[in-house]
Amino acid sequence: MLECLCSGTPVTRSLRTPVISSCFGVESARMATASKMVSVFVLVAVGVLVAQGQNAKFADEQAVFREDEPFQRTVPLPPNVLQVLLQTKEIKEALASENGQQKDNPAHLFRAGEVHLSASDDVDLVVVGTSPLSGADNSWFWVVSSARLAPRVVLWASGNYLKVMGSRTNGYRNIRSFWASASTTKTSEYHFNGKEYTLWKESWGKNRY
Repeated sequence: MLECLCSGTPVTRSLRTPVISSCFGVESARMATASKMVSVFVLVAVGVLVAQGQNAKFADEQAVFREDEPFQRTVPLPPNVLQVLLQTKEIKEALASENGQQKDNPAHLFRAGEVHLSASDDVDLVVVGTSPLSGADNSWFWVVSSARLAPRVVLWASGNYLKVMGSRTNGYRNIRSFWASASTTKTSEYHFNGKEYTLWKESWGKNRY
């Protein structure tokens, strides 16, 4: 009688060669499984470190933007960004009934703060409008990607404030807007779909304050 070194199962001498082959096969399978587990662990660890590095790179940036509070890093609105904003439907409609001064010098209707939506060094902007580029009880916010190179409006949202979050979708930071009335609150979260931000989740609640 022989004993399989892998399982300890008694076998007859006539089965010696198959048993030895089977033992080596089982051990090889175990080693392959262990190797796969190590690879998965390494990939997960690398992913976590990359995500942490992305968030830490611009950790000191302003994340919450309000119309009634100063921006930490207010920047002049570049002319090419202004032209992109003026082409949006909501701004065209808001300025349609305004006087010549508002139309002739629309740049003074905006404030811009610098952010980084992705891990790249491209500068992005959060832009807030002032009356008439705002709602009756909320502010209007535009998020402009790649402001220095090829500016593009990737989000327009309204609310009391806009928050650029640490979590990401498709490499871009998620964005949340919040609005409240005397009795109601609304929280909206936007995720990047590869081209622009779209509404991912919206929740309503009672204002308890």
